[in-house]
Amino acid sequence: MKQRAIEPDRDRLDLDLMFPLDRAGFEAAVATEAERRAFRWRFRLVGIESVMMAGLVLVAGRLVDQPVTIVARASVTVGVACFASGLLLIWLSSVTSALMIRLRRGRRS
Repeated sequence: MKQRAIEPDRDRLDLDLMFPLDRAGFEAAVATEAERRAFRWRFRLVGIESVMMAGLVLVAGRLVDQPVTIVARASVTVGVACFASGLLLIWLSSVTSALMIRLRRGRRS
């Protein structure tokens, strides 16, 4: 059985040929979708971590036989604080990213 010879020029994907008029628009759309998905993923992680921390405080408080009201209040406080600090970190990372992009553009000019 013969194998066909691979022609590198034929098998190469060229975005300029696929999207000759709107390559920049295509790249911008892909970048926007990637940013949106990254934000949703970070938000989901912050939510999961907040619930886990609140649950750990709840379990630890019950294991050392603390009163239920104190343990529940501490658990909710830890969960809310963890969620707020996670959202603050997401916001700070997006601001830092925007500043870095702006600085890089300024250096190129």
